[in-house]
Amino acid sequence: MYHQYPYYIFNQNNRNPGYLQPDQIPKHWEQQKKITDMVKAISDYCNAARGIDEEYQQEAVAACMVEIERQIKIDQQRKGVNR
Repeated sequence: MYHQYPYYIFNQNNRNPGYLQPDQIPKHWEQQKKITDMVKAISDYCNAARGIDEEYQQEAVAACMVEIERQIKIDQQRKGVNR
């Protein structure tokens, strides 16, 4: 009986290792949300960049590079890397 649909889910021998364990589900959705947030941030960046007039583009790029450098330093400090 446990080998037939829908009862095979109760048969431990037929468990698909690709299925998430119940304790993994919250982390999975948290990570999926973070991925979505990253994609949205890139979309927001691109939309904002399209609105920058040509004479301000160099200033915008420089400001973004400063922020990227700041973020790299934050990550290095978290990991204990000093450069």
